[in-house]
Amino acid sequence: MLRLTGLAALLAASPVALNAQATDNDELLLQCRAMQKKSQRLECFDNAMDSIFGVDEVAEAEREQLRRDNFGDLAADEQDTADAYSGTITHVDYNQTYKILRLQLDNGSVWEARTSGSLRLDFIQPGEQVTIEKGMLGTFKLSLAGKKGWRGVKRID
Repeated sequence: MLRLTGLAALLAASPVALNAQATDNDELLLQCRAMQKKSQRLECFDNAMDSIFGVDEVAEAEREQLRRDNFGDLAADEQDTADAYSGTITHVDYNQTYKILRLQLDNGSVWEARTSGSLRLDFIQPGEQVTIEKGMLGTFKLSLAGKKGWRGVKRID
């Protein structure tokens, strides 16, 4: 009989504790729901869920992968893009007629080399380790590990 009484007390106390917690959490979620911009609303919901249940490490890894994959995509929200990208060149295509060099990176993005910069185009080869950083006025600069100089690039896919 003592067990039943302890269980009944636990069940009776649980809704009160859950109801008090839900009140604080409801306020967080209602604030998020009121936001107009979708990306800000989603980030708010993610932060609210993290504060309620703790950080979801799998979701955080997916967000970081999204930021990395969106790097250089001018259509993506700024908060959904990384500040820089480091990876490997997987494919290079050079059009002799139009003197256009295109390269594909290990995340699948395709970039086109611009005329700005001092890095020689023949240094840009598959297997090279590359870093692309944001430049001024929406430009991007590609540099290669162990090579001096940089080359302006533009993401085309």
